Amino acid sequence: MLSVIKEHADLNWFVVLNTTSDEPILKTFYEHGGEDVQGLWLGTPYSDWREVMPRIAPITPEHPFLAWANSEDAAKDWGMVVGSELEFSAVRNHLQSLTQVWMPNVEHVFFRFYDPRFGIKTADLCDDVERAKLMGPMTIWASTTSSVVNPTPKDINKKEFPWWNVPESVIAGLAEDPSVLITNLLNGLNDYSQALFEEYLEPVLHKKAERFLKRNPQFEGQYLKHFIELIETEQRRLGNL
Repeated sequence: MLSVIKEHADLNWFVVLNTTSDEPILKTFYEHGGEDVQGLWLGTPYSDWREVMPRIAPITPEHPFLAWANSEDAAKDWGMVVGSELEFSAVRNHLQSLTQVWMPNVEHVFFRFYDPRFGIKTADLCDDVERAKLMGPMTIWASTTSSVVNPTPKDINKKEFPWWNVPESVIAGLAEDPSVLITNLLNGLNDYSQALFEEYLEPVLHKKAERFLKRNPQFEGQYLKHFIELIETEQRRLGNL
């Protein structure tokens, strides 16, 4: 990640923080010199969801937080850095417009672009045309372990979400990566009900999600809905609901 930033030091750089990480990412950012943080959902119907709201802040290639993010101490899902020729407002507006996206089954869902295990993978699976739509004014999305480049960055007029349609080819590519699906199921369950999520140790939930995906390929496109139903049914049997 640091090498990518240094190679493109002429870009404006911003950090996008995943506050749904198990690690206290926002606190860590402040402890490493972070400032000027803004919530990406401010001004939307989800402006009160402060505990899970992704944050964005300007950053420099020499910022001390990047040394932490590149260290072994950093959580893999801490977030990502994005580079753009444009200023903060254009980048923030575009990322906010990706709060929710359309799925091929005509459902809109929250898009966890700020979790690099999912967002960067999605951008990487897009063709150049769709990647340009997805990344808009941003040239690079980068995390500790991966990065993706948008060859034709351009400012897109601010849009109300959901407007981006996730290509079926991207869904198919994600479906071939069980780690992405498992991460998405666990994050989706946590977003739906933190109380349900916290009834289990995360390794146990990970195994449940892995087994669920193997046994239920017929639910493709609606995995999260049925996984939540499975967990709720189990909790009812245990007398917790």
